[in-house]
Amino acid sequence: MIAPVIAALLLGQTQVPQESAPSLASASPNLAGETARPARARTAADPASLAEMQAFGRCAARRAPAKAAALLQMDYTTPQYQQALRKLALSNASCSPGKQGRFAGVLFAGAVAEELLSHAGNLPEALAYDPAKTAVKTLGETDRTANCVARTASREVAALFATPVASEAERAAIRTLTPVVETCMAKGQTARFNYPGLRAILATASYRIVEAGRASAAAG
Repeated sequence: MIAPVIAALLLGQTQVPQESAPSLASASPNLAGETARPARARTAADPASLAEMQAFGRCAARRAPAKAAALLQMDYTTPQYQQALRKLALSNASCSPGKQGRFAGVLFAGAVAEELLSHAGNLPEALAYDPAKTAVKTLGETDRTANCVARTASREVAALFATPVASEAERAAIRTLTPVVETCMAKGQTARFNYPGLRAILATASYRIVEAGRASAAAG
């Protein structure tokens, strides 16, 4: 029988989920020094469930690294991506036996990305902006923002991935990144990110940056 968490996962979206607190709202994000305003999320986060989802995604990535890597290189706005995500989750259902929770697919993908990034060596160096590196195609405004944050604050992003999910250390790391998120957003844009969703999109964007750098090095 499929674990309930996976059944819920398959209902997920490609967008950043808004179901978990705490969250950050950014208005006039073009001002680098602006502090994000706290925004009320629709439901409270469950730290234990977030930790379970993180463990589930990382387990799936360890069991099927090639499929996980292929998934993260796909355009997440396409049906083909959704199919691949479902397949990866279902084929690794035993990673989360009997666990329950409701999460968007982006959280699973973020956990998968973090597991693969854990083998990237010097992550801050791999993420740091370098005009000689191959440019990474971004998949919409949210992904473009995440890409910019990872390139601009590579050490801080790497430090975020070293924190336990739903921890005070994670919150502190995201607070450090808040001004960078605002600076990276397009002029006139307003967005709301919750902490789990922001961490996830930074992870998936970071993975594509690292892989683009490897491809560039191999070609050179």
